Amino acid sequence: MVKKIFYNSLFLTLLSLTSIVMAQKQYPINYFSSPLHIPLYLSGTFGELRNNHLHSGVDIRTQEKEGFIVYAPANGYVSRIKVSAWGFGNALYITHPNGYVTVYGHLKAFNPAIIAYLRKIQYEKESFEQDLAIPKYKIRIKKGDTIAVTGNTGGSEGPHLHYEIRDEKTEKPINPLLFGLKVEDTLLPIIQSIKIYTEDVLHDKVLEVKKKDHLFSLKSIDTLLVPAKFSLGIATYDVISNTTSKKGIYQLELYVDTLLYYQHTLETFSFTESRYINCLINYPDFIKTGVKYQQTKILPGNKLSLYNKHINNGWIELKDNLVHKLRYNVLDVNGNCSELVFYVKKDSSMQKIPLSPLPIIDSNLLISYNKIDTFCTEEVKVKFPAEALYEDILMKYASYPAPSKYYSKFHEIHNIYTPLHKNISLSIKTDTVADSLQSKLLIVRIKDDNSIIAEGGKYENGFIKTNINNFGKFAVLIDTIAPTIKPLNFKDKTNISKLKTLEIKITDNLSGITKYKATLNDKWILMEFDGKNNLLTYTIDNKILEGSNLLKVVVEDSRQNVSELSFELIKKVP
Repeated sequence: MVKKIFYNSLFLTLLSLTSIVMAQKQYPINYFSSPLHIPLYLSGTFGELRNNHLHSGVDIRTQEKEGFIVYAPANGYVSRIKVSAWGFGNALYITHPNGYVTVYGHLKAFNPAIIAYLRKIQYEKESFEQDLAIPKYKIRIKKGDTIAVTGNTGGSEGPHLHYEIRDEKTEKPINPLLFGLKVEDTLLPIIQSIKIYTEDVLHDKVLEVKKKDHLFSLKSIDTLLVPAKFSLGIATYDVISNTTSKKGIYQLELYVDTLLYYQHTLETFSFTESRYINCLINYPDFIKTGVKYQQTKILPGNKLSLYNKHINNGWIELKDNLVHKLRYNVLDVNGNCSELVFYVKKDSSMQKIPLSPLPIIDSNLLISYNKIDTFCTEEVKVKFPAEALYEDILMKYASYPAPSKYYSKFHEIHNIYTPLHKNISLSIKTDTVADSLQSKLLIVRIKDDNSIIAEGGKYENGFIKTNINNFGKFAVLIDTIAPTIKPLNFKDKTNISKLKTLEIKITDNLSGITKYKATLNDKWILMEFDGKNNLLTYTIDNKILEGSNLLKVVVEDSRQNVSELSFELIKKVP
């Protein structure tokens, strides 16, 4: 009996691997060499479920340190250089003659030729942040050339190399492991739990699982009694050899009896669809519990291209009283497959219970997902573009007095358990303020822990208006406090002869820093900005003259509050 089960499982696994090969385009396996000459261990996989987006590449670990040489994996030319305090930080794009573009993020520095090209433009435009389209063949690259060194810039949470391969024509990122990037992995994906979703939510149920070899089963019972119509969600992740962190899976399949009922594959996607992750997972469960159940249910506004197959929009309907076999296959890109088998039977007593409809005070409360819509009162205006939602909602709204520090009432716009795919416009009526303070007003979002997120906005005719990408509780505050400027490794009248860098911390109390400028002896200088650490850094060069120098730093927040500090820097030559 055991032998028969093993052979059946092996046969099903082979069928699953065949479906991967058939589903994906064939990519050049030996064209690109590794960008790093160290053993490759991943801290992040392609298509991983990140907050509000799918991960567009792989994150290669760099032994928790910066400075590893990044090598060109093939001939090509630099087509784009992007420098930002956020996102990918220092990022490089190389276009190759085979129709693909490789991308490198969070770099510490570029090679000398690239740095020289970049610095010239930064000084011409007097701006640290750049997004440069480089003329074709202006900076040629040969396979094996040093192109950069690894770092921790931008939104990175630790030293690593973010590596992507994109289609040059469509600009879609593609799973780099499909190009033969060698990452050792013999471990099976992990299945944590599944959830039964019903139409009335009253019969929703979470079920824990247990593991034996590559097979998973339900902990409590093999055969579940379910309503006639239900959908499923699965909490699962991949693990890779020599690492401990949770990674994203490559493919998910669901069979109902012998029928492939649902399948999605993390092979490629467009950046415009990345935020659809919020309907690939069950978003309310994620907000409530932190668990990302990947759901079979396809919401009306879901335009993800990852789906190879889904029947009945992911809803399973049982029309008989027989026991039906359900099987999940969870696969990583190397073909390691975990299976979860369980059985379901219709329970006729679990009929859909009609939910009491919410009282519709105003017809404006019904918001359509696929057309322009609005919600208005005398104190608040909300405008929805088409496809801002994934399904129609009966919008909930409440307003009530806020504490005296606020310049409006609190306005609860729907609830935090419903995701937004596009920004919506929010206008809030403000209390009366002096004309001179109107530009200092801004909308803020108040989280459940009472922390405040600045949403910005512009004042006009008694209202302040901004765009938001989350529902929640909003109000108006005023920001009249200028940013702070604090030198870290020097002070006024410092002898800086032995320093290699000047470091300055800049912070703002509310609305956020939008501009900064540094001049040395009345001439603009490049100070690199590390957003996550609020750090400005100037690498000392020959622009600092012997004797006395004047450094001036000006910082402005989004409400036009400005701080300015000047320092005398002294350079003594032995």
